[in-house]
Amino acid sequence: MEANHVDLDRIGRQLRGDVLVFTGAGISVASGLPTFRGEAGLYEGLNPYEIATPQAFAKHPVTVWNWYLLRIHEGKDAVPNEAHLALAELEDVAKRVTIVTSNVDPLHERAGSTRIFKLHGDILQACCTRCKKVQQLDPEALPARVNEKTLFKCECGGLMRPNVVWFGEFPNNAASEAALRGAYEADIVLEVGTSGVVSYGFTEMAVEEGKMVIRINTEPVIQHGIYVISDPAEQALPALVELARAAG
Repeated sequence: MEANHVDLDRIGRQLRGDVLVFTGAGISVASGLPTFRGEAGLYEGLNPYEIATPQAFAKHPVTVWNWYLLRIHEGKDAVPNEAHLALAELEDVAKRVTIVTSNVDPLHERAGSTRIFKLHGDILQACCTRCKKVQQLDPEALPARVNEKTLFKCECGGLMRPNVVWFGEFPNNAASEAALRGAYEADIVLEVGTSGVVSYGFTEMAVEEGKMVIRINTEPVIQHGIYVISDPAEQALPALVELARAAG
């Protein structure tokens, strides 16, 4: 494993401190979850950018819910891969590990990570459009499809929507605050499977603050001040955990 010829011993030492991790869709591919983009995301002739909007839900709540139900059922048996497990294991070595993810899947939780902030919400939650109450969803109890009569309703009578961030909406406040705080306070920043697209400038802030930033992606965007590991995350992250253990 190489990271632009940076001192691997230094990486190991930094990983024993305060670690901020950004993760995106790329980390879950090895678990069988497809990325958001591409033809595979089409549903009833629509692509995700047409479905995942407040406007689409207002006009076609059944179509939107059925697309999310499809995603939930396709991914309910997915298990964490070696990348997720390595980040959970890193908690045994580092002073603190904060994960800020753009993913809505539950794989970080299933892997055992404990400090997780979700920028784009949680696919296994629903939120009332009227009272804003959040409800956990059990994948095993969910129907394959809904219709106008079986749309999910809150106790208050309001229509429930997937508790995810749609295009045109702002990222989760708590997640954004954790990312901002980490960009200034963390000893090292790992960016995994995102190519920098969904870090909302937090990675660049960390670079400006002089933090060590490592981008792990098989097709990385090269940026000044960011070290690149082009190995798959499920290979690179376990190797980084071993570096951290060896630095003890």
